[in-house]
Amino acid sequence: MLFADVKGFSRLPDAQMGVFLEAVMTPLARTLDRFDVDILFRNSWGDGLYVVLRDVTAAASCALALQETMRELDPAAVGLAPTLGLRIGAHVGPVFEAVDPVRRERNYYGVEVTRTARIEPRTPEGDVYVTDPFAALIALEQPQDLSCQYVGHIPTAKDYGTFPMYVLKRRA
Repeated sequence: MLFADVKGFSRLPDAQMGVFLEAVMTPLARTLDRFDVDILFRNSWGDGLYVVLRDVTAAASCALALQETMRELDPAAVGLAPTLGLRIGAHVGPVFEAVDPVRRERNYYGVEVTRTARIEPRTPEGDVYVTDPFAALIALEQPQDLSCQYVGHIPTAKDYGTFPMYVLKRRA
């Protein structure tokens, strides 16, 4: 699972929402489109993304592709704050799949979803922070282009707990 957020979005005035959607969220959505075969669920709200993927390697590749897309954008060129930055938290764990009674579509629920959501706010802009289970599966699957580097025990948002975290990187 991935949770992503554009830091700085909450300071944008309403007059910039259309520009933000076109210049930031549309390129991010196109990046997600490249992973459609692996995406089980995706949702957004304002500047936030919640994405459930079928495996950890696909999730890792998708997260890094989203960061690469964000780095290629030039928000200042379209009148947005040049300091906008993407934060992504990733985790793997059991989830409960059910039809959302409000939206009437499939969604994923559970403690592990909440844990993922609490990681993203503590992630530095431009990075992807992942949990122990995520990093362990990356180590087991050994994708040639991915690595996880330990960054320490990081307190999560809303006092959800402190967990060992890793930063996800592409190998050079």
